[in-house]
Amino acid sequence: MALEPGMPAPDFRLPGSDAEPHSLGELTADGPALLIFFRSGCPTCRLAFPVYGEMARRYGDAAAVVAVSQDPVLQAGPWLHEHGFSGPALDDSADGYAVSVAYDVQTVPTLVMVGADRTVTMVAEGWDRDIANDFARALGDATGRSVAPVSTDGDGLPVFKPG
Repeated sequence: MALEPGMPAPDFRLPGSDAEPHSLGELTADGPALLIFFRSGCPTCRLAFPVYGEMARRYGDAAAVVAVSQDPVLQAGPWLHEHGFSGPALDDSADGYAVSVAYDVQTVPTLVMVGADRTVTMVAEGWDRDIANDFARALGDATGRSVAPVSTDGDGLPVFKPG
């Protein structure tokens, strides 16, 4: 069954890039969490992660903007740094991608916004400029921060690219 807004988000506990385990409850304790499922070999992820990195810079101290890696986190860390993402990373590479399966991730990147009440508020697959800006606007509204677009015409990114 596909994960949709209004549904409860599956709970999880995954090791992080800081070598500590992290749960959904911890990530949403103070507000929303944006989970970005990815693989380092994904061309669409390479294109989009600098934008997701901008979201982490803008909102990461007030909301969890988290990369959920389908690669071992030790491999993913340098890749994320190279692609402009400095937010936390979680390792979903073990146990058959258990969290990706629970969240019904069919392609990467997949973005899932989870509210503080642990309810899914937004879901998207692939790269779409308007949808990326919708996620940024939702984070801005939730944190009382800027809702300026994170991608605009002329930034060199396509309007859409499937995952």
